[in-house]
Amino acid sequence: MPDHVDNADWLKSFAIILVVVGHTGYFFVTDASWWTVFGRMAAPVFFFLMGYARSRTIPMHWLWLGLVLTLLDSWNNYSGWVTLNILFSMALIRLSRPMVLALLQRYGSMALMVLLLVFVLLLPFAGEFLDYGAEGWLWALFGLCQRMYVDGRSLNTQDTSGLSTELPKQGLSQNWRVMRLLACLVTALMYIWQEQIEFGFSATQLSVVTFGVVVLSCGLALFVRGPSSIQPPKPIARSLRWLGRHTLEIYVIQLAGSEFIINQFPRLAA
Repeated sequence: MPDHVDNADWLKSFAIILVVVGHTGYFFVTDASWWTVFGRMAAPVFFFLMGYARSRTIPMHWLWLGLVLTLLDSWNNYSGWVTLNILFSMALIRLSRPMVLALLQRYGSMALMVLLLVFVLLLPFAGEFLDYGAEGWLWALFGLCQRMYVDGRSLNTQDTSGLSTELPKQGLSQNWRVMRLLACLVTALMYIWQEQIEFGFSATQLSVVTFGVVVLSCGLALFVRGPSSIQPPKPIARSLRWLGRHTLEIYVIQLAGSEFIINQFPRLAA
């Protein structure tokens, strides 16, 4: 089925639409608190998928695009200090993923609890240097545990000959089901807490954020990469596939364009 929709296409399409919502509010809306509420649901998806994916390659264009976007952000902040763009966070996650996986496979729940504690302790500091800081690392850790759980379940339910997996013998002994639920719980709680500290949402807005993060976390805990069980009509399917496969380009064009517009036309800025 050349036009089939992958489960990741749904997630990425959902996330990139909310990226545009969040950025539009940030750059062009004076009272953008509600825009921010919905925009908070975007980044967790991309960080989760970074942990879930097996790829170890760091594309060089991530780095130079991240640098350009960071410089544009600094340019609009009077050349002051700004956090490094989210693409640098994603590059570091992809770089460290094999080492984190090796620790989890060998030491299981103990390694997971240590990693969760380290990332929680880094929450107040990492955000000063990297966009989303340790919050992104927590979502990626959840995604990695979810991938190991899915791989382990596949190994137990089908012929494993020729099956590509990252689960060697020592990894099979770990309780990935419990580990991924623990990572999910800690990540969701810390994300809600940290976003409330940063944005100071009203009680109603915090309730919406909490509900959204809970629903999103439950959905991610059920995520399996592969063709979606829900296949929309072909025109919609093509749109979803296009969005899912061009999220980086949409993100870069929309963010860089917004930075340029408010620099050249300050009256349009929030």
